[in-house]
Amino acid sequence: MKLVHTRDISIRTSDLGDHHILVEGVLIDHRYPPGQPSSEETKLVHHMAIRLTVKGPEMLIKQAEATMPHHPRKECPDVLPSFRNLEGVKIAPGYTMRVKKVIGGVKGCAHLTSLVISMGESAVQGYWAAYDAERGKKGLREHTIQKFINTCHLWREDGTIVKELRETSKS
Repeated sequence: MKLVHTRDISIRTSDLGDHHILVEGVLIDHRYPPGQPSSEETKLVHHMAIRLTVKGPEMLIKQAEATMPHHPRKECPDVLPSFRNLEGVKIAPGYTMRVKKVIGGVKGCAHLTSLVISMGESAVQGYWAAYDAERGKKGLREHTIQKFINTCHLWREDGTIVKELRETSKS
């Protein structure tokens, strides 16, 4: 087996205050020259980044910006303005389909579209981390639980986590 390609994806979420979060995603691709799989011999192919400012609890994308510090073709950055079309999109059921409709195909970049889709999940996790305690105090926990119900096995409606969260929000 020989290593021929690596892709590193990093997604960070920061609390901006007033129910706004900043989600920053970075994608970096390296390729190895044929027959020389050494980290010192890699060729940088892609270095792309996206910044999304998201307002909760509705999870509305208020601002979107994409950059390409390194790209393989001079035409690649031509699609960067299209990522502003993410502004107004909600991170909610149907998010992946909406993202593909807005920036997919010839309107965008396959690598950045994939990154934006992953960033949606991170935005939900980041918002939850930043504002969970506040939601519990203000009785908004049930609203948040509803967003997660039946999204996976753990969050099934009759599962223990949903029952536990509902019980703690009553006390």
